[in-house]
Amino acid sequence: MATPSWDNARRHARALETALDSKLSTYSKLAATIARGGGSSKDQSSLEQEDGDGIGGYKLVEEEIEELLGKLEQAIDDLSTLINSPSQPPSASMQHAAQRHRDNLDDYRRDFIRTRGNVEQTIRRSNLLGSVRKDINDYKKATDSQTDALLQDRSRIDSSHRMIDDTLNQAYATREDFAQQRGLLSSIDSRMGGVLSQMPGINSLITAIRTRRRRDTLILGCVVGFCVILLLGYTFGF
Repeated sequence: MATPSWDNARRHARALETALDSKLSTYSKLAATIARGGGSSKDQSSLEQEDGDGIGGYKLVEEEIEELLGKLEQAIDDLSTLINSPSQPPSASMQHAAQRHRDNLDDYRRDFIRTRGNVEQTIRRSNLLGSVRKDINDYKKATDSQTDALLQDRSRIDSSHRMIDDTLNQAYATREDFAQQRGLLSSIDSRMGGVLSQMPGINSLITAIRTRRRRDTLILGCVVGFCVILLLGYTFGF
């Protein structure tokens, strides 16, 4: 018949297994949630920052499971110690119970390692996707900046072209004004020539006036020269 120490050790092992079942179930749900969100832009740091029962709680659950596995292993070792105790001869049922607990421990460990591997793989994939998205966003930002710079340069060039066009238009308008003025002056000159040709006496009068002016200028020059000579002779006594 099993002793109270054996019964207590078995109850403790069963309690640990029940706790492990619950924690592994919670951990599996968290792993499934992480796997569904593996394609999102969250990386490992953002996952770990979420608390409670959310995605970020998987680290806390891992620690609790590892602690429970250690306690269950210690409880099974205690069962083995009781079985091998000289004061209590082991029975087949006790050995079978201890072996079943150890098999359960191995199953828990395999499930935990497999689930943790899936979680780590999902997080690595999420980190890789996040890094790729970051590179793409950085490239888009750089491309947008270059595009903005090119658009600004093009805007400045277009503004310069408009200024040049305005200047050319003003030059063309000025040239047209000069052409109109030249035509007007030519018309006036033609009219004056026509008037003079119709009045030949005016040409003769103008010619006589010019001749008399030249004669008066010559006479005045001679008088001035003669006066200067007289003044010099009077001054120097010759």
